[in-house]
Amino acid sequence: MRHLPNLQCLDGTEIRAILSKAAEIKADPARYDRLLHRKSMAMLFQKTSTRTRVSFEVAMTELGGHAIYIDWATSNFVLSGIEHETAYLSRNVSCIMARLYHHSDLQKIMSASLVPVINGCDELYHPCQALTDVLTMQEHYAGDLQDAHLAFIGVQNNVSNSLITICDKLGITMTIATPEQEGNTASADATVNQILQTSDRINHTTDPREAVKNADFVYTDTWIDMQYFNNPEHSEENEAKLALMKPYQLNSALLDGIDCKIMHDMPIHDGFEISAELTRDPRAIMYEQAANRLHAQKGLLWWLYSEAGNLS
Repeated sequence: MRHLPNLQCLDGTEIRAILSKAAEIKADPARYDRLLHRKSMAMLFQKTSTRTRVSFEVAMTELGGHAIYIDWATSNFVLSGIEHETAYLSRNVSCIMARLYHHSDLQKIMSASLVPVINGCDELYHPCQALTDVLTMQEHYAGDLQDAHLAFIGVQNNVSNSLITICDKLGITMTIATPEQEGNTASADATVNQILQTSDRINHTTDPREAVKNADFVYTDTWIDMQYFNNPEHSEENEAKLALMKPYQLNSALLDGIDCKIMHDMPIHDGFEISAELTRDPRAIMYEQAANRLHAQKGLLWWLYSEAGNLS
């Protein structure tokens, strides 16, 4: 049985297989409408979500299975040990997807689960998003992605960690532009930092203009963790972060004359990490990118259930 805590546990061949199957299912969904017949997934949410919930729930339905939404805050996960509740839950479903604040909670879930566990997002990793992003890049790049250049502009976080990992494994050139290489300490990951220090294809700069000048894809993400964005207790800290990050905003001036596709994993905060006009720019593909969450999840579910020997 395999879990998916991050993309570090996959090799390039496995990632390519997931992406290939995702594209195959997207092209002919009816062929796979009983792939997960009578299978049930528990979707466990500590964090709010739109795309993660919708994409996994629709994916399970369209593959012939069923998804159960569990709000952590209104379940007995808040009353009991995580391992106890997971031991029960995993005896009723064939897979668990968890969207959490802390990777340490995911590790507890994996240790107690009898079924495969997917990391739907935590402070360190967002593997499902990175799979989606590369699937989207494949659709919008005519050649081999090993010849493409991805620029990530903003803060080093769970999304950039997963993008750095997948680009390193697939041989995609990536430049990350952040105020400092270590970035967000809550999301600091030793393996990712090692890639930044040693890879010939993955580079860091503090200059966003340097990052985008030869980019085929330019990507940004929220500067502030979603749970803190509208929290008045973090207003002073947020203001300081916004002031630091303002030079890293994606806007028309930064991307003037750049022949690229503009990506964002959403939710979008107009006027912060990206200017409103760029979300309507002909180069923007963030809605197609978001829609591909559904198809990437299907490819991932196929792989995970295949590894478990549990396909219908």
